[in-house]
Amino acid sequence: MITEHSLHAADITSRAPASPPTLGESVYQQLRLRIVEGRLLPGSRVSLRSLAESVGVSTMPTREALKRLSAEGLVEFDRRSVTITTLTAEEIRELFTIRLALESIATEWALPRFDAERSGRLRAVLDQMTAPGLTPPEWRELNREFHQTFYSGGRSRYLLDLIHNMWDRLQPYMAIYVSDVPDFAKADRQHEDMYQLMVAGDLDGLLAATREHLNHTAETIIGALADGAGSTKEKSVNYDELSVGSFHALIERGDITSAELAAWYLDRIASLDSVDNPDGPRINSVVTLNPSALDDAARIDEQYARTGALVGPLHGVPVLVKDQAETKGIPTAFGSQAFAEYVPVEDATVVRRLRQAGAVILGKTTMCDFAAGWFSFSSRSDHTKNPYDPDRETGGSSAGTAAAVTADFCLVGIGEDTGGSIRLPSSFNNLFGLRVTTGLVPRTGFSPLLRHQDTPGPIARSVPDLAAVLDVIVGYDPADPLTTIATTTSDVGAYSATVESTNADELSSFRVGVLSDAFGDGADGELTNSVVHAAIDELRRLGTTVVDGVLHGDLPAWVADTSLYTAQSRHDIEEFFRSRPEMPHTSLADIVEEAVHPLTDLLIDIAAGPTSPEEDPRYYPGRMRQEAWRLKLLAMMADSDVDFLIYPTVQVAAPTRADLEAKRWTALDFPTNTVIASQTSLPAMSMPVGFTDTGLPVGMEVLGRPLAERDLLRFARAWELATSPRRPAKLSVTVDA
Repeated sequence: MITEHSLHAADITSRAPASPPTLGESVYQQLRLRIVEGRLLPGSRVSLRSLAESVGVSTMPTREALKRLSAEGLVEFDRRSVTITTLTAEEIRELFTIRLALESIATEWALPRFDAERSGRLRAVLDQMTAPGLTPPEWRELNREFHQTFYSGGRSRYLLDLIHNMWDRLQPYMAIYVSDVPDFAKADRQHEDMYQLMVAGDLDGLLAATREHLNHTAETIIGALADGAGSTKEKSVNYDELSVGSFHALIERGDITSAELAAWYLDRIASLDSVDNPDGPRINSVVTLNPSALDDAARIDEQYARTGALVGPLHGVPVLVKDQAETKGIPTAFGSQAFAEYVPVEDATVVRRLRQAGAVILGKTTMCDFAAGWFSFSSRSDHTKNPYDPDRETGGSSAGTAAAVTADFCLVGIGEDTGGSIRLPSSFNNLFGLRVTTGLVPRTGFSPLLRHQDTPGPIARSVPDLAAVLDVIVGYDPADPLTTIATTTSDVGAYSATVESTNADELSSFRVGVLSDAFGDGADGELTNSVVHAAIDELRRLGTTVVDGVLHGDLPAWVADTSLYTAQSRHDIEEFFRSRPEMPHTSLADIVEEAVHPLTDLLIDIAAGPTSPEEDPRYYPGRMRQEAWRLKLLAMMADSDVDFLIYPTVQVAAPTRADLEAKRWTALDFPTNTVIASQTSLPAMSMPVGFTDTGLPVGMEVLGRPLAERDLLRFARAWELATSPRRPAKLSVTVDA
């Protein structure tokens, strides 16, 4: 609503064009607004780096802004962290006493000028305040509008300025007030009483009602602060390795909020991931932060405070998303420096479903250029370190997601798998990664690599978390015809329910076949083989029927004959470019010439490929060979009478960066077994099964029949319950002496 005060302010600013704010002024205004609006609550603590990154600047202008905010008494800060100042009960009462004095004068001046027009405006505001479904922030703004509409009748700009300054100083505490009260019935009655006294012209009664209303508000805030509202200082919550279930249990007990968890992850990213922190390990898994993440989390908290119900199955869950997925309003570069400034206008379908389920998108993760490779190096973000050994490779192309999930920079992550880009980095990072039956999860809004092989999916520290995300993202999407497969059976969905009912004893109900010619050779292969063979022995001990010696025969030739990157990927990628007029480039060859990481090889070969796959004589035979391979694998399972085939996810452990710089492998000859599922459209799970003698994680892949996701999740969950294979990476910040 436009008030007389706002019109007056507009008149003042219209007299002379305002100069654009300086960077320091802009940062100051953004941070002050967040504090004043209660998006950063009194007592909350964040790292200086995460605060700077949330507004898209370095720490230097942030420090300058914090100096001004500190002088105003809004924050306290040191070299590393920022704490939003909490007032004592005595200070809050003092401020409300001053507010009462100012508003009493404003009441005496405004009441004689109270007329029918202003009465009608106030009546409209009151009706909005009592409307059903009103959120706490909406009620708070209407509360302010009610008082401002009345006081502006006094026509004193100077008095209104003083009142507005007082409101701003108390506004963070009003955010606590609206979150703490079970409903606004009492405050609404007080406002209605004040309105009736205004209509009656009863000055003494109105002053007394104003005093009662402000006293009620002040004491409610003081009581909420005494109960710990807005503060995490005294809480002993362990945020490490949280699961979706444990996080929601903490929320329901009142021990944590979504905003607190999001802030904790942002702090970890600033301390342990950011390449700008010389004291940290600089994992470099997050390429872009969502500047609205804390605001999004706060809105979820406000809705929960109002309704007492979780907003969805992923209520407040902080998620990091591979930069292959378009995210509305958040830069999406697809791993390429050439697209660093591209900001999508729509979310990918998967991202939209995550938001609708209540997830908080923390930001975007690193990946190699256009997902064309098994490693992390990228023209956009260079190299992502493996949290278990910073000299080792994280694995690609969902490198950043896997590193971030295992380093505890988010609760769960989203990757994408064309040839193995979910499962390979999961194997290298002691995680569970699932490639679903192709088409079960929509690809809309993801940059393609091979359209008929692409599939987004979850990466998680635990199977229940994997299932929780999968329940949200699977299903038919009219914009992706391949997702019609999700409508062909009732075996889609209910993954969390499946996992919840699983116990460790169920391992004895499964039969698995060991694909013996999918194991590597040489010293590197033996490091991985020994871990996987030990896991197979453990499966036997736990009651699983293991069928040894399942031979594929001529496996390398099947891999080579069904690889279609150089025949098809250029067409699919450039078609994606052309479908979006706002894209900065449409030619892959131009991009490769302008911006490509020096260790990239596959993307260069792809750019030299045909504009239409039909032009390549290998294309149609390759597609037919993929179908023949799928049938061969299904026949092998049937002949061996097994539920799954098992083998090392990758035949070697995570390579060193030196190996990659020496070009020991190319993208097309790196010994990963993940292509078996990818080039046959079968579902497969990589699950953690142990570590090499040098402490490197090893994964075992479990290959299933089409739409066998529930069985894969049951098997992986039973393994998880029986063996507890998760071992967190140890990361730390260097402390100054």
